[in-house]
Amino acid sequence: MNATPPDPRRTEPSWPFPEAGRYVQLDGARWHLVHLGSGPPLLLIHGSASSAHQWGRVARLLEGRLSLIIPDLPGHGYSLSSPPGRSGLEEVASQLGRLLRQEDISPLLVAGHSAGACIAIRAAARGWIAPRAILALAPALGSRDTYVPPLLDRPMTALARSGLLARGAAGFIRHLPVVEQLLRSTGSRLDPEVRSRYRALLSDPRRVAGALALFSDWDPSAVAADAARLGIPVTVLAGEEDQWVPPSTIREAISRAHSAHPEGRQSLQLRFEPKLGHLLPEEAPELVADCLLELAERVGVLPAAAGD
Repeated sequence: MNATPPDPRRTEPSWPFPEAGRYVQLDGARWHLVHLGSGPPLLLIHGSASSAHQWGRVARLLEGRLSLIIPDLPGHGYSLSSPPGRSGLEEVASQLGRLLRQEDISPLLVAGHSAGACIAIRAAARGWIAPRAILALAPALGSRDTYVPPLLDRPMTALARSGLLARGAAGFIRHLPVVEQLLRSTGSRLDPEVRSRYRALLSDPRRVAGALALFSDWDPSAVAADAARLGIPVTVLAGEEDQWVPPSTIREAISRAHSAHPEGRQSLQLRFEPKLGHLLPEEAPELVADCLLELAERVGVLPAAAGD
């Protein structure tokens, strides 16, 4: 294991907590793992095309009460990509479980955003992690066809694995205001600091390739059913103005899961917030932190606040 963190002097502007990061070797691959705070362990999993930076503001609100474990997923942030064909939901969830076991980390609570929410649920469903509760923020539920039209499926997968699409997309983003348009399309209202971080991520061909690899192997069709069968509280929190994973898609997936697994109606709960879009950890960090603290108290990870 190389315990040297990314050099804070060489990271992108305003990148949070580089001093808390370290590199971890697993099965020949390199993961970047941030670990900060103290208290019961909380695992935070970012979404596709993002990185550990996504949790920066939430982390600062929680690090006094919880120990925060924040990995960069393969090909994202400072983690290197997995071999071709090992970037799908099942594979990444499995790798993450092995990483945590290797590091002797057993998170009692997990939060995931978008693709990260699906990874959290799948890892718990397979027994690779054993949290007491999960907060799923804007989870990328539905079928694969929801996100990739069948006609484009094979060509996009081939291009993503070749790296041509990543290099072209990164070059395109560097020279045109594509990031601003993409971020507006999330429905979230974001400040310049957050936008600058995404601009840095999406103008890097390696990181674009990591996002495309995850997306090209993505199949979340059974994740809602996984959540309904878990037997632990799973709170789905989403924004009514999310344009990347529309509320109708989430409602339909949860409704089907409840119908197929009525025993999960009490444990799998759905909550929508008005005037919020897709990027909840950056757009509404106080809301996300409050939801996590409430969930931690409800399942006994933290003692209930006085007066409750």
